Amino acid sequence: MCEHVVIAVRRSSVSSLQLAALASAALILLPLGYVTALALSADLAVWQRLWTTRIPELLWNTVSLAGAVALLTLALGVLTAWMVTRFEFPGRRLWEVGLVLPLAMPTYVLAYVYNYLLGFGGPMERLWQMIAGPQSRIISPQSFWGVTFVMALDTFPFVYLLTRSALLSFNVSFEEVARTCGASPLRRALFVTLPLLRPSIVAGVALVILYVVSDFGAVSLLRYQTLTYAVFQQMTGRSDNQAASILSILLVILALLFLLTERWFRRKSRFYQTTGRFRAPQRVRCGWMHTAALTACLAAVIGLAFGIPAYLLVMWSLSPEARAILDARFFGFVWNSALL
Repeated sequence: MCEHVVIAVRRSSVSSLQLAALASAALILLPLGYVTALALSADLAVWQRLWTTRIPELLWNTVSLAGAVALLTLALGVLTAWMVTRFEFPGRRLWEVGLVLPLAMPTYVLAYVYNYLLGFGGPMERLWQMIAGPQSRIISPQSFWGVTFVMALDTFPFVYLLTRSALLSFNVSFEEVARTCGASPLRRALFVTLPLLRPSIVAGVALVILYVVSDFGAVSLLRYQTLTYAVFQQMTGRSDNQAASILSILLVILALLFLLTERWFRRKSRFYQTTGRFRAPQRVRCGWMHTAALTACLAAVIGLAFGIPAYLLVMWSLSPEARAILDARFFGFVWNSALL
């Protein structure tokens, strides 16, 4: 009798979990279903107009931006992770934590700061004109490379965190075998270590790509035409929900293609870590010259991604103009943010 009761309880609990999972999936898929239905019900003329005027440019801008940011974050994330996991120098623990701080800086806030610094008539442009001449122009924040620079500074910690975690648990026995075979340190890093770190690196780069494809704040503030920015323009400026739904579907398809591409690159890969002879990596102690070089590189990255923007935000918030807007409406914004 008791056994039947236990089985009935287990079946009811399983069915309850299944119902909860189905309900959650339905809530998640409901917006996608609505957008899909709206896009499929759009007139053929709307599809033709978008394909001939907007979609090719938007797809190129979105894909090229995601690719450029992915390459830059790949370099920044892997190099910074290598510095703090393979070398021992004063302040290393501080830099390990500091490299995560850019995640606390919203992308659109970083875009706002660099739009001021690098924009027309900004401090960096005036300084550059003093050095290179009055007619010279520095990189525009509202260009392809300007948006790439801003978004890479904000998203490279995704690659850094996953690569650092993989390096800390890496078995250096593989590198020792390569060293006994006469491989140089560079060849060991390129052909032994990095291939074994590829799952973590690819996962970090995939997060970066999905973040860039879905970002709206930075691209809208810097006026760079991507799919997300175009969806917002169609809904607010033109009140064309059908065109917005078509662009939204393309955005979802593009994200799925990126995920499938990532899976395709890893389709035949197999990665192993030996358990019998596991040896954790030992950090190399650095002299003062290497310490100075590593510190300068890490300080430059953290300074550009967090230090300079945070300093400017604090200075602006202490100005009389900023203190003048500390009213009930401002604290209402703070309260709404805290609730969310």
